[in-house]
Amino acid sequence: MRSMWGIGVSVLAIMTSTPAWSQSSVSDASDAQKTTSKERPDIVTVADDRVPPQLPEVILVTGSRIRRTNMTTAAPIAVIDKDMIGERGLGRLSDTLSAMPQITPMIGDRGSSSDPRAGPARISLRGLGSGRTLVLLNGDRMDNDANVIPAPLIERVDVLTGGASAVYGSDAVAGVVNYIVKRRFTGIQLNFEASAQQSTNDNTFMLNLLDEAGYARPPRHVFGGEAYFGSLAAGQNFAAGRGNISVFATYNRLQPIEIGMFDHTACPMFQNPQPASGFQTNDQWSCGFNEANPYNWFFVNGGEYTNAKDGSRNWRPYDTADIKRTPQKDWLQRDVRRVNTGGFFSFDIAPTVKFDSSFLYSYDQSGGEVQFNDWFYSPDFQMPCDNPFMSAQQQQLACGADAGVAGKSAQMWMNVYRPDNTGEYRYQTNTWRAAGHLSGTLVDDLHFDIGLQRSKRVEKYTGTNIFDGGKTELFKRAMQVVSVNGVPTCQSVVDGTDPSCVPLDGFSSKGPNPAVWSYLTSTGESRVLQEQIVANASVSGSLARYGIKSPWAEEGIGVALVVEHRWNRITEQGSGAFAWWSKYAGTDVVDELGGELSVPIVQKKPLLEDLTISGAYRLSRYRSLDDLVKTWKADIVYRPYAGLGFRASVNRAVRRGYLERLQGSVPYQMGFEDRCATAATPSNGDPRRERLSFEQCAGTGMTRTQYDNLAVPGNCDAAGYCQTQFRPGGNPDLKPETSTSITAGVVMQPKFLPGFNASVDYFSIKIDGAFEWVRTDLIADQCFNQQTAFFCGLITRDPTSGRVTEINARYNNSGFLKTQGIDFSLYYPIHLSKRIFGMELGRLNLGLNGTFNLANDRQFAPGTQVYSCLGYFGFFCRDLTPRYRHFANIGWDMPWKGTISLAWRYAAPTKNAKLSSNPVLGPKPDSGTTDTYPLIPRLAAQSLFDLSISYPVTDRVRVWFNTQNLFDKDPPIIGQGARDTTAFQNTYPWYYNSWGRTLRAGISAKLW
Repeated sequence: MRSMWGIGVSVLAIMTSTPAWSQSSVSDASDAQKTTSKERPDIVTVADDRVPPQLPEVILVTGSRIRRTNMTTAAPIAVIDKDMIGERGLGRLSDTLSAMPQITPMIGDRGSSSDPRAGPARISLRGLGSGRTLVLLNGDRMDNDANVIPAPLIERVDVLTGGASAVYGSDAVAGVVNYIVKRRFTGIQLNFEASAQQSTNDNTFMLNLLDEAGYARPPRHVFGGEAYFGSLAAGQNFAAGRGNISVFATYNRLQPIEIGMFDHTACPMFQNPQPASGFQTNDQWSCGFNEANPYNWFFVNGGEYTNAKDGSRNWRPYDTADIKRTPQKDWLQRDVRRVNTGGFFSFDIAPTVKFDSSFLYSYDQSGGEVQFNDWFYSPDFQMPCDNPFMSAQQQQLACGADAGVAGKSAQMWMNVYRPDNTGEYRYQTNTWRAAGHLSGTLVDDLHFDIGLQRSKRVEKYTGTNIFDGGKTELFKRAMQVVSVNGVPTCQSVVDGTDPSCVPLDGFSSKGPNPAVWSYLTSTGESRVLQEQIVANASVSGSLARYGIKSPWAEEGIGVALVVEHRWNRITEQGSGAFAWWSKYAGTDVVDELGGELSVPIVQKKPLLEDLTISGAYRLSRYRSLDDLVKTWKADIVYRPYAGLGFRASVNRAVRRGYLERLQGSVPYQMGFEDRCATAATPSNGDPRRERLSFEQCAGTGMTRTQYDNLAVPGNCDAAGYCQTQFRPGGNPDLKPETSTSITAGVVMQPKFLPGFNASVDYFSIKIDGAFEWVRTDLIADQCFNQQTAFFCGLITRDPTSGRVTEINARYNNSGFLKTQGIDFSLYYPIHLSKRIFGMELGRLNLGLNGTFNLANDRQFAPGTQVYSCLGYFGFFCRDLTPRYRHFANIGWDMPWKGTISLAWRYAAPTKNAKLSSNPVLGPKPDSGTTDTYPLIPRLAAQSLFDLSISYPVTDRVRVWFNTQNLFDKDPPIIGQGARDTTAFQNTYPWYYNSWGRTLRAGISAKLW
């Protein structure tokens, strides 16, 4: 904890002899960790990270390849140390990282098993996307998944925000996260912790909603969602201390939590009672349901029908009162099993040469069951008029004079419901990574490092009992039934196009033959394979011994040269029900040459304690590109005197992108709001959604013939949504996206406040030509409301009928992404004097890491409107962007070696994006709906408090206790009906706590 309280500050160092001036001081941080090891047991082990006297100890600095004993970094680096990770939960690394205001909170192991974001815990810096964040392990490339990192081995986590492609290559557009883990240790160390969720369900408003809906109330006091974590680390020196071999293993087990456990999640909230038409006032909360009409729905010859209740094969007018409702069931926490294991080997080959290697393996499986009412829908298909399942009355209503006539058919739309369907969803990953380094001293202060690593990752996502747009054709075949010698038989069986077809009887309230569900649903699997080989070599050090330095400086010029070769391969293949998912396979190879230079210009002069400039340049040759990719950075550090420093940095970063180019483009059916088509008349009496005029539609590229042909209702439902093909996926013609990152700040360490460190840094990151995929609601808004040619060009229509046949939502090079803000941090240890009976009172540690966001702008296509989402949530902004977040804490190092700390996590309030003055975010005029959301105009500020207690029982045994969300605070409610696909569990659970109070206890023991 002694080094933790400066999260985002650590201790600042520019020179070994004086305090540092970077948000993270690596040199002083090492000293602090050594002190901590002497005063209390390590979380992992008491280290024997021994370096022979002949080899100078070089420091690993995130953001630079220059490794020296005294290292300057001009870019602000936030640091999470091992004490913070241990106190907040070794089994919850993603939760600890999410507390940092520079990192977008992650779902981690929480959330529905059917959610496509389930599985990996991928870090996204500044909300710019996980693909733009480069993750390192001890300076080497690593998969962006916090779940595969062995948390008990972590010494610290460095978070550098802003481009770093000139140092590390592609993907470091938003910044770098570097896990520094222990590689050499001795002895045996055991860790175990257990946690659970506890809450008091006393939210009267939510409980009343449950009563109104007929949902069961959860117990007043609940306890569950138990999680267990254990780890073992063992290491041994050999060859008189020249070598070391260390191994580790961790196991994580999480019990699932259902949404019914808590009052604020048991009712999936919607802003209108169900069933609701497309014309909503959004002014009344209600609980969502699984809905099913056991009598089915048919649309034929302009009429809506349903089956008779008595089981007879007769149709009657469709009646919404027939709908049956059952409570929704889903998960707040998935069923998780995770194993991480591996080892490290190091050997000093010679006094100035050493070899290090590592192997890591991770297995992760999570999932659960989701219960829902499935519905099988098919628009616009031909029903045989002699279907033997249909009665004479039904045939007459559908076919008129052709009723019962073989070879004749009628155009029909229909829904058949399957209540209480249970789907099982599983996400599984297997990750392997092996790396080796040969390093040492070339001559004097010049050091070399030769590295080779290979990694492989397999991700599998499976689901059962799935019916989706890809099965619509099967549903049609199952309904197109004829009689063969008195036996109902699929027409596709008769003509041989689908011998496996099972006929579906949907014309009676008795329900279909259960065997038909096996035909219409199936198991789906998606498999992603990622492989990477990285080979690099570098030379770095100081040129002081050669006299290459400024005449006004004491230190020499620092240099680094690096060559790197990377081979990447990625494939995805869907099968079964997921056969329509993206399919791609491809490789890319890049060769790079880079260099860095650090030049101390003036040192130890009046008002010029230190003035250092540095820079880096890298050339990258991608085999998939014709031109060289060039990246660079330039830094300056100015310290007029001890206790005050200024720094600034400019980075140009480039990202080639793999998924965005390679990902397949397999279309699937979905609804699209076509404002130029006439909607169907709603069955509940609401007015039909207003259609745009021809003059308005002509601006989207529509012809008069197309417009007139779309005048007849039937192409779209009452809400105006038409079934069409949606084509997502990659674009091989994408150009690299480029970013410019600027930081400028000041660091203070006044002598009159011993130990006080503070920093303030401005940051700006702008990504030009950013990879974007375009959502259908955005296409509809931009084309029909804004009449933007680029978005209208993504809509393909039939030349004659005018019906939308395809929506192009593949990746493209957008206009830009831009984020700006101010980071600030402070750390202040206060040594308490002897005031009570001469007893030492210990030390208070005050820490704060906060971010003021100043801009969050996005332009989805060059020359189009800018979406400014700072301080807003929902709709086109999707996720929320608070103007301010912080993580603050106060800790007491007690004189008897125990520690107590209180942490404060804060997120500023946000507004509904519909209230924005930005014209592209605000409400759109529509006679059928207010397009306002009075129930959720604002999400209030959220403060969550966490309490931690740690105590060393003996020199070798330590226990700790942690409570997160100490006061059991409920999250703000947004509900499920705000047309915002990133919100679930009635809120944004990654920003706000949806799981009550977390209670955790752990023990760490060093056996020898």
